[in-house]
Formats: sequence, C-alpha cells, structure tokens
Amino acid sequence: MAGKSANAGRRLLVLKHNRWWFRRAIPAACQRALERGKFYMVNLETSDLKVAQRLRDALEIETSKLYADIRSGKTVAKQTLSAREQGLLYRETLAEAAQRDTGEPDDDALEIVRLAAEAAADALRNEKDRQAFLDALHAKEDVAAHVEAHLATLNVIPKSKGERRGQIGRFAEWAKKQRPALTLDRIDRRQAGKYVSEVIDQMDDKTQSKHLMALRGYWSYLAARGIVEVPESAPRGSGWPWNDQQIRSKTTRVERGKREEKEREFTGDEVKRLLYAPYPKGMMKAHESQLRDATKIALLSGLRMDEVLTLWVEDIKQAGDGAGLVFDIQAGKTEAAARPVPVHPALTEVVQRRLNDAKGKNKPSQMLLFDELASERDPKDVFSKRFARFRKALGVHDKRDGKRRSLVNFHSARRWFATTADRKGQQEAVIKDVIGHLPDKKNTTRASYIARSSGAQMRACVEVVTLPERD
Repeated sequence: MAGKSANAGRRLLVLKHNRWWFRRAIPAACQRALERGKFYMVNLETSDLKVAQRLRDALEIETSKLYADIRSGKTVAKQTLSAREQGLLYRETLAEAAQRDTGEPDDDALEIVRLAAEAAADALRNEKDRQAFLDALHAKEDVAAHVEAHLATLNVIPKSKGERRGQIGRFAEWAKKQRPALTLDRIDRRQAGKYVSEVIDQMDDKTQSKHLMALRGYWSYLAARGIVEVPESAPRGSGWPWNDQQIRSKTTRVERGKREEKEREFTGDEVKRLLYAPYPKGMMKAHESQLRDATKIALLSGLRMDEVLTLWVEDIKQAGDGAGLVFDIQAGKTEAAARPVPVHPALTEVVQRRLNDAKGKNKPSQMLLFDELASERDPKDVFSKRFARFRKALGVHDKRDGKRRSLVNFHSARRWFATTADRKGQQEAVIKDVIGHLPDKKNTTRASYIARSSGAQMRACVEVVTLPERD
C-alpha cells in the first residue's frame, strides 16, 4: 500500500507570509457566474495548520455545493443562518434598538424585535436548536464563543492573534471551572476582579498588561456587537468590566548588584560557534544547512524569525533606488515591517542555493525559500525548538536564576545586526528602517515628514555589518 503523502494535510492550502490561504480551482463552467477568475481564494487569517484545516474542510463543502448549484442552474443564495446565529442576530438588533444615536431606547422597536425573537424561537421544532437560539439571544454562551470572530477584526500579525487567543482562552477555562460555570451573561466587575486576584496578579508585570488588554479588547468587541450588556455609566466600547481593575505589581526596588538582566545580542564568540563550530553530535545532519542558513540570514539582515522562514522565491527581487537585490518583506509585526531589505553580498551563495531545488532547477515563484519546513504543521515552532537544541549543544546559552528563558535566542541575531550597525556609525533612523521598527513617536519630524531611508542608505547599512572570521 502506498505511503501517505507528506503534503496530504495541506490539500487546498497555501502558506504565504505565515498565513494560510484556502485555494481551490473554479471550474470553467462556474467562472463567469462567480466572477473570481480561475481560483477561489480566501485568507484564513491563521498560521496554525490545524485551525486552517478545519476552515479548509468547511470551505471545501461550501464551494462544492456552490459549484453544484451553479451547474444545475440554481440561483446562488446566502447560506441559511444556524439557530445560534439567528439568536445572535436578534440580540444585536435588540442592542441597536436600545442604543439609538439619541441615547434613548426605541421602546416600539424593542417590543417589535422581542416579539419577532419569540416567534423565531417558537418556530424552531428541534429542542437543541431552540436552546442554542435562546442561549445566543440571552448571551448564555461560553466565554470563548466569539473569540475567532473578534480576532478576524484585528489588524495584527498571526503571532499576536495567537497570543490573544491564548489569553482569552485562559480566562474562558477559568470561567468553566467556577461553580456554577460562568457564561458571558454572568461576567461582571466582581467576577472580573476575582479573576484578576486569582490569576492575573500572579503574572509578571508585562504579562499582566497584555492579558488585561486582550480581555478589554474582547469585551469591547462583544459590547459593540450587542452580545454583552454594559452599564449605562460605562462608555461605549470601553472594555467594561476590565477597565480600572487594580493590578498588584510585582516590580520591586532594584538593589545594588541586583540589576535585572535582559535578553541580549550574541557575542562575537557565540556567532563564530553558531556559524563555524562542528555540527553537534546527536542532531540530524539534514537540519544543519537549515539552521546555519537561517542564522546567517538573520545576522546579516536583522530579519525576524517569521520573516526568514516565510520568505518565498518571489520575495527575492531587484529593487530600485540603489537597493539592488532585496528580501521584499510584504507584511509583519508593525506597519513598518513591510519593507525591502538589501541582500548582503555574503548571503549570495545561500540565497542562490535556496532558489534552486535538489536537482539544481529553479523553484516555483510561490515556494518557500526554506521549503524543507513547508510540510511541518507549525514550521516556526519546529524550527525554534531545533535552533534551541542547536545553540545549547554549542554552548550558546545564558540561563539566569529566576529567568524562564535564556538571555540569548534566535532574536539575538537581530539584536547583533542592529548593535553592529550602530557601532559602525550607522544612523539609528536607517537601522530602524532596515529592521522594520517604527520611528520614535516623540520625533515628529522623522515620524511625519521624512520618508523612509533610500535603498542606497539601507544597502550601506547592511553592508557595513560583517561576520567575524573563523579562528
């Protein structure tokens, strides 16, 4: 029996810039009706393959039915709403009637919507559907019921969406464990305060702030959609009941000799070990070029791990304004992340080798430069763990007491690039443009009036950085 293809799980899925897309060919007979060209493309807004697979399966069913309806001559109509979706729609309509622009509820409209909601519930013969309708209507839903819809409205990178999903999910799990379990309609300031005391207060300062920000953002979305009710005294979109929650700070006075150590750049000796030391015994030899190549690219460009691993063949191109050959980064962590980064001359061999396949032929334009990671469920996670084992085996490790992580990691290559460029006299503004950092908001002239550095300036910044020589 033939073995299962390594790419079977990626059927109808395409990874571009760390986001999965659903991509399915449209039959010729359906192209005119759909007016979408030859392919049905949907950005799934996730970097998680399992999530993408679930969305893919649903879209495959939907598009199959759509194609069949078009072939049979049926009029293509919107998908029928589920019982839960109907209940949610009525709840949103009730919220709109209660919050008119005048600030006063429209009592007549409210009564009409309430009667319509009752009739809609009575029309559902299936008890399970009726209960789902009523739960949505009265917000008696799981705390995480609307997380994916909320995340779809955010203009942030997949990593940030994943962090917020985890932060909201942690609160949702806590809510389930309460007795009785807490649903959306039962979350008030008292319950929010209890969670802050029991969970958030135990986190470090930065994590506390991120966690509260995620919950405020989610509740602001829920309130705007009419899914949860907020007191009249709370400003609309305020993130009640998470506003003004008092957090117990864990920051303490720094005594002499107790200065907090922060994550740092690689030292010159650590760079040499990562690039030139014998490959560690016990690690798969097939992974060596992947680890060394990615490290070298990051050291000589300042690219983030995500940016290195999601480079496509078509992202290596010639640019004007003196930039020459560049890594054309299309998206990223901030609006400054989309930028052309000149390819360092010392990376020519690595880039040219990776533009070709194992047979020496040109790779397709939409293939990853690090295509050996394409079949992994989570390429970034797999690579990150490999790199951690690699650097530790080479003695590139700096773990301090009380610190969860080593002070050096893959991001240290990006720090090394920026530090080296600075030490060699490059302007901070140009370094920021190369590594994709936003200008300082306090510097109004730079932020509002001066365009991004020229390609020639960015190339000069990149080329001034050189790797240490072998011993």
